[in-house]
Amino acid sequence: MGDTEELIKYGRKMVESGLVDSHFGNVSKRIGDRMLISTTGSMLDELEGEIVSVPIDPSIPDELDIIASSEVNLHRRVYAETSALAILHGHSRYAVALSMIYGAGNIIVPEDSESLYLLHEIPVVGGGVGSDELAAAVAAGLKDHKAVIAEGHGTFARGSTVDEAFVVLSSVEHACSVKYLVDLFKRD
Repeated sequence: MGDTEELIKYGRKMVESGLVDSHFGNVSKRIGDRMLISTTGSMLDELEGEIVSVPIDPSIPDELDIIASSEVNLHRRVYAETSALAILHGHSRYAVALSMIYGAGNIIVPEDSESLYLLHEIPVVGGGVGSDELAAAVAAGLKDHKAVIAEGHGTFARGSTVDEAFVVLSSVEHACSVKYLVDLFKRD
């Protein structure tokens, strides 16, 4: 399977798994000094013809930047500042809800043993969609964590492979759903 086909496969899996609705989120994979990334507004379950290759270095102009995901500069920054080779961004319900309950600057600690083992903790970061502030916060968070949740927006998961990023993205939603239910029933 080629790199583009791999991103198409995992975009579809993200939608099928409920980690994102069709028109939201994005996927990317680093290949040398370039990345493959989904286009802005593309449906993640129908990515055929919707993956473009752009340079990681933002100082190198590329005509495809205009159609790349609105989060292209965030992906660039993560690739420049971390060891990530793949990034998946989803808008799953429990992760978004918990990010709004906990708020930017706080940490979500998983309650279940598997999520705690894999993720340890999940930072909640702030910043507007497509903003430099969000790009900086996500890149900083992903230096020491496998995933971060942008408050009210969604999860950014990194991996050394697209599959690893998918496992992390799925684990964040699982951790957040369990945490939500535990917090709900712990109330006095």
